[in-house]
Amino acid sequence: MKKFKAFVMSSILAAVLLLCCSCGVFDLPDPDANYPSDVAVARGEAGSPESFLAADATPSTELRRAYEEAAADGFEGSYYEFLEGLGLSDDSARIQSALPASVSVFAFFTRSNGAKYYSAGSGVIYDLDADMGTAILVTNYHVIYNVGSRGDETVTHISDDIRIYLYGELTTSRTMTATYVGGAMEYDIAVLSVTNDILKEGFAREIVGADSDSLSVGERVYAIGNADGKGMSVTQGVVSVPAENISVKSADEKKSLTMLEIRTDADLNHGNSGGGLFNGLGELVGIVNARTEDDEVEGFGYALPANRVLALVQNILDTCAADPEARGAAVAYLGVTSEVAGKKSVFDERTGKVYTEEKVTLKSIEYNSPANLAGLREADTMLSGRLFDASGALVREVNFTSQHRIGDLMFFVRLSDRLEFTVSRTGEEEPVTVTIEYNDKEMFRAKN
Repeated sequence: MKKFKAFVMSSILAAVLLLCCSCGVFDLPDPDANYPSDVAVARGEAGSPESFLAADATPSTELRRAYEEAAADGFEGSYYEFLEGLGLSDDSARIQSALPASVSVFAFFTRSNGAKYYSAGSGVIYDLDADMGTAILVTNYHVIYNVGSRGDETVTHISDDIRIYLYGELTTSRTMTATYVGGAMEYDIAVLSVTNDILKEGFAREIVGADSDSLSVGERVYAIGNADGKGMSVTQGVVSVPAENISVKSADEKKSLTMLEIRTDADLNHGNSGGGLFNGLGELVGIVNARTEDDEVEGFGYALPANRVLALVQNILDTCAADPEARGAAVAYLGVTSEVAGKKSVFDERTGKVYTEEKVTLKSIEYNSPANLAGLREADTMLSGRLFDASGALVREVNFTSQHRIGDLMFFVRLSDRLEFTVSRTGEEEPVTVTIEYNDKEMFRAKN
């Protein structure tokens, strides 16, 4: 479990998320007044900012989803009115379904003096082929990397002896050996592969991902992990802050990393690192990676948002499939630095939820970068983006209601893909198309 300190959002974060170089300080024109929701309302695509934001969110509780289904069938009341005739459901059955997707992780190392030691953590099953007895697992990078090791491993400081146990198991006869596939220290995520007949027995299952951008303050969440290295357990809490930025030490202890995180008051202990944070439906909303160890602060635990984690994991798998020696992520280079130029909240009486919306503008654009050549300009307000693959098929469509959504979209971009951005410039909408073509800068490989 990593310690953390608070970090204030700034353009530094944008540079990390977008993997671009800053061009220095410029005197920029003031950004225009438009938020994405304002433009949607003006177009007639939404009746209000809150209805636009509600439509962009994916309800992650059973009752909220039932309400939306009832509304689609003609129910005209508010969420509160819908709840009046219903009792609250028990989350325990849903959380039971997440247990078989959770694993304990033990990474063994050797010091330069020959002493043996291990790191205890957790993980989740990202992909499972029960017929073949194979699985892809996700954990934290800092669980399987240790700067104090001898350094003669296949990948320096990454354990060559990683042992996995399914939920409820912690005996030698049930040990599964994992192999490191790839990872990104900058995002504290590692991908492992396992081949073992234990996976054919029918207990293990893969996780179901939720839309972590749609989490609500106060929503119940459950952390499943190998607390204190003594086997898997479950703790309950709520979402304290759906998305904020913290600063943690990198696994090699050489630099401070800015991380986008979900804050929760669920009890998290050493050994929970790499384990899943689940909603009341048993869906993955985050990967636990940090907590405060300040005696004067309680209930500050953190998890990396599932939207970012799952996009990054698939990026790592695709990159390593193309080049097994890469061992990292290949993130498309755009060449911009963004910043949050404004932030507002609206309360939607229909859904009973407060939605927070950021105005994301471009602070700087690197000369001769894809963004520069495509026509993006400083002070543009980023409204939305659509990603098309080389065949022209729509891969993903995102409203930029928060800064991190731009960076998350870039994890999905592959060579020859096309990005169609909509920006607001001096109060007017402008389309900008960027095609990712190869040159030495157009793809960035995250270091191990």
